[in-house]
Amino acid sequence: MAVVEEGGFNRSTTRLHMTQPAISYQIKLLESDLGMPLFYRLSRGISPTEAGRVLYQHALKIEESVHQAAQALERLSDGVAGEVRIGTVNSVGIYFLPPVLQNLRSKYPSARPTVLYRNSYEIVDALLANRVDVALVANPQPDRRLMHDIMLEENVSLVCGRSHPFFGRKSIRPAELQGQPFVSLTPENPTGQIVRDHLVKLGVSVDNVVSTDNVETVREMVEAGLGVAFLPDMITSRGMACEGHSLGTFDRIQVVPTLTRRIVLVRWKQVEPTPVVAAFLSELKAHAAAWRGCIDSTDI
Repeated sequence: MAVVEEGGFNRSTTRLHMTQPAISYQIKLLESDLGMPLFYRLSRGISPTEAGRVLYQHALKIEESVHQAAQALERLSDGVAGEVRIGTVNSVGIYFLPPVLQNLRSKYPSARPTVLYRNSYEIVDALLANRVDVALVANPQPDRRLMHDIMLEENVSLVCGRSHPFFGRKSIRPAELQGQPFVSLTPENPTGQIVRDHLVKLGVSVDNVVSTDNVETVREMVEAGLGVAFLPDMITSRGMACEGHSLGTFDRIQVVPTLTRRIVLVRWKQVEPTPVVAAFLSELKAHAAAWRGCIDSTDI
C-alpha cells in the first residue's frame, strides 16, 4: 500500500522506516508468493500492474477491517487508548500539530496517533474513504456529509529575503508587486490557489520563477533570495520576534487587502468519536484557542 500511495520504493522509505533495498526485497517476496508481478519497473519509476491495483483495493478493505476491530476493542476499555488517525497538510503538521500530540501522549500514554500528510483535497478523500478519523486542512470544500469546525484563521503574508529591496519595509502598494520574481505554491495546494486568486484581485502579474507544492521549500527559496512569496504566518513565525519584527533572515510585508486562510477540522457528522479520538479533539481545540490568543496578543 505504501509503495502504491507514495509512487515508488524510495519514496516509501520515510513512511515505513525501512531502507529501499529492504522494501524492494519484501515486494519481491510477495510477488513470488503470489506468482505474478505487482509493479512495472520503468526507467522513470514504477507503476502497479493490474494485479497490483486489485491487491491494493483489497488491502484497503483489510486495513479498514483491522481498524474497526481495534476500535471495537477500545470501546470495551474505560481508558483512553488505541489509534487516532489524523490527516493533515504539511504546514499544519509541522508547525501546529506537534504540541497537540505531545499533550495527548503526556496525558494518555496508550494513545497512538498516526499522521498522514497530503494536500487538503487528498486528505478529505482519505476521510471519506475511512482511512483517517479526522482531517485538519486548509480551506476545504463544503460537504453535507461532513462536519466543519474552524480551528483558526491566520494571515497569509507577503515575505521576502534579506537581500530583497522590500526587506525592512512595513508595507507596500499592490502595484509594487507587478513583475516581481515570485516563488509560488502549485495550484494543487489550496493555499497556492487562494494566493493565485488574491493576485488576480490585486490586479498584478508576477514573474513565477519557481513553483513547488511544499511550503518549507518556498520559505527556503525566499530566504535564499529567489523571489518573494505569500506564506501562511505559521510558516514564518519562528523567524519573527513576538512584536512582529524580523529576526534577520526574511521579513513580512503588509499588502492591503490582506489575505487569510482557515484551518478547519473535518470529520463525519454521524460518527461518534472513540475515547481516544475525543481526547485528541479536546487537546486540538485547547491548543487552537491558545494559538488564537497568542496571535491576538502579538498581532503577528
